[in-house]
Amino acid sequence: MVGQALVVQVIALVFQSAGAVSLILALLWNRRRGRFGWSERARARLAPGPAERRRVRPFLRDGTAAPDPELARLTVRVAEHRVRSLENPWQVPGTSLFAMGAGLFAFAQFHSAYGFGPLAWWGLALCALAVNGPLVRRIALDRARRALAANRELAEPHADSEEPPEHTGARER
Repeated sequence: MVGQALVVQVIALVFQSAGAVSLILALLWNRRRGRFGWSERARARLAPGPAERRRVRPFLRDGTAAPDPELARLTVRVAEHRVRSLENPWQVPGTSLFAMGAGLFAFAQFHSAYGFGPLAWWGLALCALAVNGPLVRRIALDRARRALAANRELAEPHADSEEPPEHTGARER
């Protein structure tokens, strides 16, 4: 029983090491593209809020065009934020590997100390959720790019559809 826990702990250490390497590569990827911590925090403060994201959720999910230019602009804004936050190829897999290693380590600790108890399920649940991270990232990124392609043209102001000024006649004094 102790030997099995040791093997699982070594596997957990390998996953956590791979996660740490991936997170370092994510940091380097961000720096090469001029994305530093302070600029990303400032950008996150300007990100669309939950109410705005909820309004455009159907267009992001389906990748369809919004019915009016205002919703199209909001959809483009939310989709651009989502693409920017998910396009780093190292961030989500690194976090997932690190979480999987932590979950396996917790599982091994509980298994060696108490047998297969109810708390050991939390370690397995964390591993299962960590596997889904890169898959969910890929799906969300593809949907956001489709929504961008569908709404970008409608969101851009057209030069030939400018509204005339309010006062076109002689100026009043």
